[in-house]
Amino acid sequence: MKPHSTQATQVDPALAIFAKVVVGLTFVLILLGGHTTTSGAGMAFPDWPLSDGSLNPQGWLHNVMMRLEHGHRLTAGLVAILVSVLYGWVLAKRKSLPARAHWIALGALLGVFAQAILGGLRVILDPQGIAPAAGGISTVFRVLHGCCAQAELCLIVTLAAMLSSFWQEMKPQPAWARISRFAWITVCVIFLQLIVGATMRHLGAGLAIPTFPFTPDGGIMPKVHNPYVDLNFTHTRFGAALVTVFVVALVVKVFRHSGGEPRLQRPALFLCGLLASQIVLGMFVIWKTRPLMLTTIHVVNGAAILATTVLLAVRASHGSRESVDHSPEADLHIREALA
Repeated sequence: MKPHSTQATQVDPALAIFAKVVVGLTFVLILLGGHTTTSGAGMAFPDWPLSDGSLNPQGWLHNVMMRLEHGHRLTAGLVAILVSVLYGWVLAKRKSLPARAHWIALGALLGVFAQAILGGLRVILDPQGIAPAAGGISTVFRVLHGCCAQAELCLIVTLAAMLSSFWQEMKPQPAWARISRFAWITVCVIFLQLIVGATMRHLGAGLAIPTFPFTPDGGIMPKVHNPYVDLNFTHTRFGAALVTVFVVALVVKVFRHSGGEPRLQRPALFLCGLLASQIVLGMFVIWKTRPLMLTTIHVVNGAAILATTVLLAVRASHGSRESVDHSPEADLHIREALA
């Protein structure tokens, strides 16, 4: 049997802070991107990567649509630069960092450039700004662009968690494996809900059912069925209920099996607040017929729910794995291997 590596990881406070800054700016980028989509400003410029052939297009600060789209592109460029710096920093420190940190950082680096390319294809393939309801390949890239942003956020949150001092300070317990497994399942459920939501937004189906909680005819299930109504029902009713059940069950598991670990319980409490906010925001988005800022906040809050669940899953996975690695049986195997 090969001996386990005994090299201890070291926390670089500056690197940990920088990773958190990148997480924060990624949320800002999702905010700007969501507001750009909600406002219909995604095609303010028909070219890419430049805007009207320039990094500083004429009049962009005075035109709302141009300001939204170009501001979104500039912020995306800044995030790409910072993720590149983060990868280089992790690469330089990889021998003293958790084993998987380098690969997560590489995934984030590849992800941020994939996101940029998807955003560019979304523009290049729709130079005339055809309405989203028209569908086509450009709509596919719109949806992929939105979903890739959420996946990129997950990678950066995971990396920030691994670089944090919490990674070494938590006291692991075998029971955390129960939390870990269910947390990753919940992450998948939330991500699927976000995919449905992104598809609904980019197809313009956000008000296909313009009332809540009942349909316009007073029922629970819509009587009229078409792709837009069914997509809306899946997101606003079925998907929302499913996410609520999984998140509540996850929070219960955390408080039952975390052994009082605050680094698991605090995110779980925060997740409860985010879930409640998301439900209220979703209702008001429908009742107020999709006001721009409220709809954007709903998108960002959904990303925060995903990110918090990923944080819980990563911490619980680390704790349960460390508990197994440092069990008496593991220590015995290590001593036998080194003998």
